[in-house]
Amino acid sequence: MSALRALTEGTTDKGKPSVLRIVGIDLTRSFAICAAMLSHVWVVAEMDQFFSGPLVDVLAVVMALATPTFILLFGTMLEIVYLPRFTAGEQGKVSARLISRAIQCWLLYCLSIAVLYFTAENYSLKFSVATMMLLGVTPFTDILKFYAVALAIAPLLLWLRHRFGLLPLVIAALLVHACYPLIRAIVSPVDAGLGTEADRLAMFLFGIGHAKLGGPSILHGASLVIAGMGFGAIMKRMLGQSGTASRRLLWLLASVALVTTLAAPFTVTDGIRQLGDMSMRMDSHPLYFAEGMAGAVAVTTFAVLATQSLPEEKRKSIEAFAFLGRTSLFTFSFGNMILYCVSAKPTTAASALTLTIGLLLLIVALSYWFDRSARRDGHVKALVKSIQGAVSSTVETAMRIGTRRTQS
Repeated sequence: MSALRALTEGTTDKGKPSVLRIVGIDLTRSFAICAAMLSHVWVVAEMDQFFSGPLVDVLAVVMALATPTFILLFGTMLEIVYLPRFTAGEQGKVSARLISRAIQCWLLYCLSIAVLYFTAENYSLKFSVATMMLLGVTPFTDILKFYAVALAIAPLLLWLRHRFGLLPLVIAALLVHACYPLIRAIVSPVDAGLGTEADRLAMFLFGIGHAKLGGPSILHGASLVIAGMGFGAIMKRMLGQSGTASRRLLWLLASVALVTTLAAPFTVTDGIRQLGDMSMRMDSHPLYFAEGMAGAVAVTTFAVLATQSLPEEKRKSIEAFAFLGRTSLFTFSFGNMILYCVSAKPTTAASALTLTIGLLLLIVALSYWFDRSARRDGHVKALVKSIQGAVSSTVETAMRIGTRRTQS
């Protein structure tokens, strides 16, 4: 069985290849969503008040890998799944699908803000609406805001990738980080008298200003998307070749990435703490992206290598346990909404640990229920399909109208 079956297998009703999920990527996404939700539960349970030390610092760095891993995998799937269709003349369909997903992310972001409006004391109606318009900030779900914009501009990245190749995009991404001191030296909108909302928007789009956002910015995050596209190109080529040479190269890539991940925090003073407490992430520091890229590449490559050569039966068995990766958007969105509703304040280490375990089990159970419900015929699947269908049809109609006006 060729390893290329990990990328395409079977045919659609039009005779075109259909995409098969790569189990290793689902496993990596499962790791990322677990790390992300653990980091948020850690905050809600106030675990830092009761647990500290070198092991906690290392755990914080592992949890911090969640966001760059998600973003890099997004770029990987752009390269593996969407680019072949884009270059095959389906630009309109691919763009409509990505924009539809962008709107879905934004709607989930708005829903999470609505929950905050009813549960958080400092979320007024005015601030909630401003946050929905990307001018505010949320405790945990700002990555949905990032994805909404990243998905919306993904067709442009695919067009640039198709038109100019991968190298110019990689060079542009590296230049962004090379210009880190210059970008951080740009005058903040607040200092220019433009207000807090402008400061948040500038930080969200370009990493400019003093606003304390979860990050990363769209400009800096795009570099991780491009890194993911490059990683996807490597994976696609290596998995499409037979023999041991390709696998050895992938093992080498994974090993180098792992060594880089372990060594990177020690290249700057107090690097482990700054990577773990989000200060480097909020500052769009190049080390954060280097560490995140290396960690994501290492975890993903090891996961793919460990699963791709397994018999079909074992891969299906492993896939059954990767439901968190398949439902990562749902898990992240509704898991954080659950956390917004938690009002308990632990007073001891035991109560904090109990709350942490309880919340994690609740989130995992909710994800498992949704995965099973969405894969079976029933009300949940019908509801999801109807919402996705409504968004997709609206986007397709808008694109048709826009095309007609452009041509007229």
